[in-house]
Amino acid sequence: MDAELLVAINDLRSPALDAALGPLGEHGYLLYPAFLVALLVMRRRAVATTTRDGLLAFLLALFVTETFLKPLFARPRPTAIPEILAQLEVLGSVPGARSWSMPSGTAAACGAGAAWIWNRLGWRAGLPAAIIAVLACFARLYAGVHWPTDLLFGATLGIFIALGVDRFSRWAG
Repeated sequence: MDAELLVAINDLRSPALDAALGPLGEHGYLLYPAFLVALLVMRRRAVATTTRDGLLAFLLALFVTETFLKPLFARPRPTAIPEILAQLEVLGSVPGARSWSMPSGTAAACGAGAAWIWNRLGWRAGLPAAIIAVLACFARLYAGVHWPTDLLFGATLGIFIALGVDRFSRWAG
């Protein structure tokens, strides 16, 4: 089912969608730390702890996925499987064969960022953050560089990391 969904979404490729989803898939996860830093600059000290802990959740999600879980799972990307690659039109550069897929670091970072923003700043800031997270994850699938389950696992992991950091921060607080 992973391969069928990946190929079906990748078949939606068009120049207009490529222009929008290409940059979002490559760099969309960076919107979360940029937002938190902008929030810190705008509100000064009032949100310093929230910003610090939000950045911690974001970075911890990336660190755990990229350093520990990807090597543990060692799941090849769709682009590393010749039968799947032949069915894909990859947007951007094709990741190397040693670039692992599970879980998605982009999805983990987006999940952590969106969950943190929603949890600490409410749904008015959280809903756009969640939409960006979903679109960034979709863009990675659309680009043909992740399996759907990589994204689902990564986003779920990021959400749990953000909630864990939040709980610890409030307890230590």
